[in-house]
Amino acid sequence: MGLLQVLRRLIGRIAMAAIGNLVLTGFLLACSQAEQPERLRFVDVIEVELRTPVDRTDLLAILRRYAETEGLHLDDVSHEAGSPLGRTIYLGLWRGASDDNLEISVDDAGHPGRAWVIFSRGEQPVLATRLRERLTRELIARWPNARRIPVLPSGGLPEAPDVPSNSR
Repeated sequence: MGLLQVLRRLIGRIAMAAIGNLVLTGFLLACSQAEQPERLRFVDVIEVELRTPVDRTDLLAILRRYAETEGLHLDDVSHEAGSPLGRTIYLGLWRGASDDNLEISVDDAGHPGRAWVIFSRGEQPVLATRLRERLTRELIARWPNARRIPVLPSGGLPEAPDVPSNSR
């Protein structure tokens, strides 16, 4: 093998290693934690146990009433939102006409029947805080065994298996 062939192989290997490093770096950057807008940061979570169809109906009625009085709209996509983790409820309350400002979401994926009412900071924090405080009081009055789920310092949520069930 001549010197020219050895140089071509060496350059080819160096180029392939460089391309591999670029791909790996790109993958790691894509998988790193992205900074979330402050309006989407979770500030509080209340777990409500939905043991009966009446529980679910009551929760939806309470949320619809708050949506109407607070200028929000409710999108219930529970029937469209199957999950391999199991899901019986999945909805959001949005401020404004478009789906750009999610203030409250309700989800029980990974913990069916234990609906997490998740409050975001919102684009208008004063309004979102006032709503959260009033709604939380009503949820606890209706479901005395409702409980707070800790929000992580990052503004994220713990994994459901890390939060033991409140069932007796």
